[in-house]
Amino acid sequence: MAQLIESRFICDGRYLVQSINAVGRHRARIIEVEDIDRRARFHGPPSKLDRLVLKLLAQGHRDLGDSPKRGAR
Repeated sequence: MAQLIESRFICDGRYLVQSINAVGRHRARIIEVEDIDRRARFHGPPSKLDRLVLKLLAQGHRDLGDSPKRGAR
């Protein structure tokens, strides 16, 4: 069975996440996270990369709450 590698941007394009989609019995997993601004790539166990992406997404949502557009109501 072939698996598909998917790339997606998170946090308004600051990070590029490359993952392998789930096919059959195989689970989906993240294989690389790249910081676009610093050109740094992060590798490691899929569980560690999952936690990293969840932290980045949570940080991005907190930053949206601090934006001047939302406070100017």
